[in-house]
Amino acid sequence: MTEGPNHGGKLTGALFTECAEWIWEQLQEEDGMYMAGELVELILATERELMVHMEPIDRIVRVVTDELSVRGVSANPSPVSDQMVRAVVEWEDEFLGLAAIPRSES
Repeated sequence: MTEGPNHGGKLTGALFTECAEWIWEQLQEEDGMYMAGELVELILATERELMVHMEPIDRIVRVVTDELSVRGVSANPSPVSDQMVRAVVEWEDEFLGLAAIPRSES
């Protein structure tokens, strides 16, 4: 996994990687949802690139899903769905809570 974007927030470097790996594990173990770890990272990075990571979840899901579609990113073989992005963002919220990092500082 990668080190993540450097956007000035707290979720960078090793913590970004830990977050992405933890989310990937939760998706499989708790949700029975299987996706590439790289896709989890891409969703998290895209949130920050587009500066929507501090927005309400519904807006994050819509903006990130639309952006990944424009970029032609797929979950192989299907497109990245709202459900996939929402699951990643909801688990991200859980991780941020455990790490005591407000979303606005992530």
